[in-house]
Amino acid sequence: MLPLDKQLATSIDQVSRALAEWTVVALYEAHPDFETRYGPDGRGLWKGELLNRLQYLAEAVAADRAALFVHSVEWARAAFMARGFEISHLTASLSELDETLKAELPEALSARTSRILAEGVKVAARPESPRDDAVLESAFGQRGADTVRARAYLVNLLERHQSKAVEVLLDAVRSGRTVSEVYESIIAPALAEVGRLWHINEATVAAEHYVTTATQNAMAVLRMKLPQAKPNGKRALAASVGGDLHDVGIRMVADLLESEGWQVDCLGANMPTTDLVEHSVDEIGRPQFDLIALSASTGLAVRTTDHAISALRTACSEGRIPVMVGGGPFALIPDLWKVVGADGCASSASDAVRVARELAV
Repeated sequence: MLPLDKQLATSIDQVSRALAEWTVVALYEAHPDFETRYGPDGRGLWKGELLNRLQYLAEAVAADRAALFVHSVEWARAAFMARGFEISHLTASLSELDETLKAELPEALSARTSRILAEGVKVAARPESPRDDAVLESAFGQRGADTVRARAYLVNLLERHQSKAVEVLLDAVRSGRTVSEVYESIIAPALAEVGRLWHINEATVAAEHYVTTATQNAMAVLRMKLPQAKPNGKRALAASVGGDLHDVGIRMVADLLESEGWQVDCLGANMPTTDLVEHSVDEIGRPQFDLIALSASTGLAVRTTDHAISALRTACSEGRIPVMVGGGPFALIPDLWKVVGADGCASSASDAVRVARELAV
């Protein structure tokens, strides 16, 4: 990321609460019916919605990639549709936000945010049709998914039948599927689907958490089925960046690397940059690993990823650790890994093994 872009994004962060508040006031003045439509908690709900949108806007400015913001609008649109809210209200909120930014931010910055917001408005203003919204489509239909087993796995978990869900996975292994294939064709689509169901208000937070926790337990069973290559003398550190609470994907990467002979320190979710660096480099700046694998599951973790990589580069005074990244925003924007300064990007857990092999030469 360019220093000026990050500075402009920080400018948005510093006044985001005030910007959201002023936009809500303008929105309610322009739409008096909102008081009745959204009730006594409406202003607070709209402030939260706008704060979220501003967070994504700041990430888009920092990375100079409008798609980070536009994708967030796609998901907001889907949530509005699922809850019976009018999409025109989402469009109106983005337009009012644009006006607020033009009035309150320096012209050089507001000109950039206005261009990004305009792209978001185009998405939000599309005709209301579920067929137009990829985020409303079941994750079971994604390429490579074992649809029947993925659905059976998720249904069993939603019905609280953990043992039956694990049996679905083991049956796939017995039928000839590798653990890697089970991870990517059954577990990954099932987790994506429960996340989608939560987003469109068809699954509770408790259900989503239960499925995630049960999946971590199921992966512990599958881990015993992984072949174990001879140690290759390579060490890797795997973690989700600070603020990212999702770690199933990075644990899959760690499992598959270990199966290939790597020694892996998997530090899980929400790894603060300071601690990541301290664990990766000794007191005189010598790298302690042959590879760092970082996961960012949402667009809100892009700047954190950039900061983590920059900190690692600075700390390594006597060498360089290759950094591999992966996760939702990097799948969305093909060159985003270059923007954050990584050395490579993996599209899946199995692809991470290939990328790791290429980087740690």
